[in-house]
Amino acid sequence: MNLFFEPMKKFLSLFFLLALGNLFSQTASVVGVVKDKLSNEGIPSATVEIAGKKAITDVDGNYILSDIPYGTQKITIAAYDMDTVSFTLKVNSPSVIQNIEMGGGTEFEEIKVIANINTDRITPIPLTRITAEQIAEELGSRDLPMILNATPGVYATQTGGGDGDARISVRGFDQRNIGVMIDGVPVNDMENGAVYWSNWFGLDAITNQIQVQRGLGSTKLSMPSVGGSMNIVTSGIGGRKGGTIKQEFVTGNFIRTSLTYNTGLLKNGFGFTGSLSYKQGDGWVDGTPTQGKFYYLKAQKKTKKHLISFSVFGAPQQHGQRSFYQPVQYWDTAYATQLGATVTNASSLNRGIRYNQHWGYITRGGSREVLNERTNFYHKPQITLKDFWTVNKKLSISNIAYMSIGRGGGTRVANSGGLIYDSIGQIDWDQVVLTNQVDQLFGGPAVDPLYSATELKATQVIVASYNNHFWVGYLPQFSYEASKELKIAGGLDYRFYKGEHYQAIHDMLGGDYYIRTDNANDPNPMQRLGDKIALNTFNNHRDGLVQWAGAFGSVEYATSRWTGFLNLSAVVNSYKGIDYFEKKVLEIGDTVLRIGANDTIQYQGQEYTASSEGLAYFQTDWKSIPGGTIKFGGSYIINEFSNVYVNAGYLSRTPLFSNVVDNNSNSIFEAIENEVIQAVELGYSFSGKKFGANVNGYYTNWINKPFPFGVSIPDPADPTNTIQVNINGMDAIHMGAELDLAYQLTKKIGAEFMFSLGNWTWNSADTFRLPEFNLNYGFDAKGVHVGDAAQTMLNASIRYEAFKNFYVKAQYQWFDRYYANFSPFALQGANAGREAWKIPSYGLFNAFIGYSRKMEPFGIFINASVTNILGSSFITDANDNATTGADTFDANSANVMFGQGRRINLSLGINF
Repeated sequence: MNLFFEPMKKFLSLFFLLALGNLFSQTASVVGVVKDKLSNEGIPSATVEIAGKKAITDVDGNYILSDIPYGTQKITIAAYDMDTVSFTLKVNSPSVIQNIEMGGGTEFEEIKVIANINTDRITPIPLTRITAEQIAEELGSRDLPMILNATPGVYATQTGGGDGDARISVRGFDQRNIGVMIDGVPVNDMENGAVYWSNWFGLDAITNQIQVQRGLGSTKLSMPSVGGSMNIVTSGIGGRKGGTIKQEFVTGNFIRTSLTYNTGLLKNGFGFTGSLSYKQGDGWVDGTPTQGKFYYLKAQKKTKKHLISFSVFGAPQQHGQRSFYQPVQYWDTAYATQLGATVTNASSLNRGIRYNQHWGYITRGGSREVLNERTNFYHKPQITLKDFWTVNKKLSISNIAYMSIGRGGGTRVANSGGLIYDSIGQIDWDQVVLTNQVDQLFGGPAVDPLYSATELKATQVIVASYNNHFWVGYLPQFSYEASKELKIAGGLDYRFYKGEHYQAIHDMLGGDYYIRTDNANDPNPMQRLGDKIALNTFNNHRDGLVQWAGAFGSVEYATSRWTGFLNLSAVVNSYKGIDYFEKKVLEIGDTVLRIGANDTIQYQGQEYTASSEGLAYFQTDWKSIPGGTIKFGGSYIINEFSNVYVNAGYLSRTPLFSNVVDNNSNSIFEAIENEVIQAVELGYSFSGKKFGANVNGYYTNWINKPFPFGVSIPDPADPTNTIQVNINGMDAIHMGAELDLAYQLTKKIGAEFMFSLGNWTWNSADTFRLPEFNLNYGFDAKGVHVGDAAQTMLNASIRYEAFKNFYVKAQYQWFDRYYANFSPFALQGANAGREAWKIPSYGLFNAFIGYSRKMEPFGIFINASVTNILGSSFITDANDNATTGADTFDANSANVMFGQGRRINLSLGINF
């Protein structure tokens, strides 16, 4: 028996020890999903680490870790552009489910309130979110709007091709009618609504996301944008801790170096984000060199209830431009023949699509250098101070004060018809200088004894048109969660803007002085370098003053399935113009005297001159105009995958400064009426694990659509001259449908597709009576398609991640039904109701490739892109009937700009 039991005893003892050891070394699997708290979407490529074991989340944010020992373990999650998250996790069962949320916190709540970031499944509006990852992969040193051509209803071009000269339209509305914001702060020009993208070239380095709301949107500002809104949200202390050094090389000898660093949230509650960037290049278009710097600093202090932010950024830059549209044959005679245009034997033929007539070489200091007479130079620093106060779980209050100071403008020659060109079509600047220095008839120095016996009288100079401004604003807002279902928000929107406009001599081109008598308050016609002049009355030295006082409020009610919102706003805009070149004003009782520098006026026995007391510059009275908006909508969640929505709105939009004050005469236009916009849209969204789709339709009736600066008509008092008038009653209907799809075919292959179809037409045919000028003005544009943007657009792309952190992406974009830009008021007589020339449709292939790798403590990445990979020739911008003496509504009479050919970008960088 002992022979049996002894071995059995040893066996049982061993079994017990093994079982006990197995109990203490028991392991488990931990699974879950890592989500972005802001968007509630899974975060791909996040690193999850427990007990020395790591896993990378898939495209939906899912992860799994095996062989994790029982007990209390530390779990650490790191994701690009987010703070690393760490906490303890109890592992006490064979399978543990641990879902994780990242982001959010006070900073993201601040962004949601101030910048009004929307959640796709809840807010009933069509929107597209461009992520930082997409910007890094696809932008390729282009202007920021160019990445949006993959967004339904959005059309962007580089216009003349100069660096920073991009333009954008949404649903056929140009960027004067699109609200553009940076972190919720508006940046559209306060006088004409324009956006100059060269002022923001470095923003891509610190952009967290771009959100494009199409249509009425739900922006928490009293800014009634018509086509949509675009909000650029920058990174802050909630982003990834660390920095990036990036070097870019682009076609056109373009290089750019960028450095970005984020401290994350420090122990003392402070955090800092900074970025520096420098660029220079020759330009894709001939003679358009570019040079620019970018700086950005955001300092934040986080306490228990407050997040205080101070940011300052700017991009001082200068770049050459190409401004003149030309006939098709000017650029490409073969293409003109293909389009049916009659090719003449003129000397300026077939210049090539990179040709630029604005530049040449000039000899200075013994060396030859490039000189472009069309150069833009500007610096627009923006300073913002924010305080976001989480009063309690229900109430948050934010205060934003911001200031923008713009300095700079653009150059041009005083008389482009007097330029001298060499045999290859470039400006011969040395000959231009010679004409300013040598008398062309008799030889000798170019002096005029009427002004000076020794100084050189210039006949040609380069003039800079300055557009300086000072802009301050204040945006107090609140958000109150009255209940789980009901949210109330509101605030004020105050802005004051002073724009100073003038022309000044920028380059004497070898001369000493230039004769101008534009300034009635200057007795000396001899103008020198830096002196203010005006090549026409529109460019008189003047100020434009704008005050904007608005209030807005919104209510949102959401249940588990239903969501509804109501948004109201009211605004009073005030405008004033001051002209420093017109004769000054002296009021004597009810009599107004106009006195210039050389005037002497006798009135009631008294002599008045330019030195008389009481003289004031010529200015308008303040003109105040009220406006308001109402927007409402709702959505219904059908199931966990899909929802439907509808929204509508009515806007009474105050006109822009350029349609209130006539800059040619510094007077208030006679006929001023608010624009009226009536809009409705509905849509459906589906969001599955592998497939997502959005489809929507819209109808916008724009009543009393104005033209900036009015319309030029013959002066009834003098038919040889023209006057500017506001012609009210021009209507347009913009309707269409938009579709975008995303499908994750496999873990490695994803595809996206966008298609938008618009039908944008003018809706007016009438005779306008202008009693103040005893004039009737008739035209017929009813049913004619609106120009200046493609009405049919398609984008398709596929992304293949061949192996970890390596991707290849192919993209195809197609644009069709694009009518040339034109004035509907020109459709008179035999031309009534005629369609503008339809630009040939075109398609572009683009390719993107990239690879990244972590090599602790650094990571490296490389991105490359090739836009227009086939080098296709295509027209992106056109003006109908722009050729002198031709109204043929075809390729013969249109003046055009061609798009860029093949463009290669290579980006190398280090993350640390």
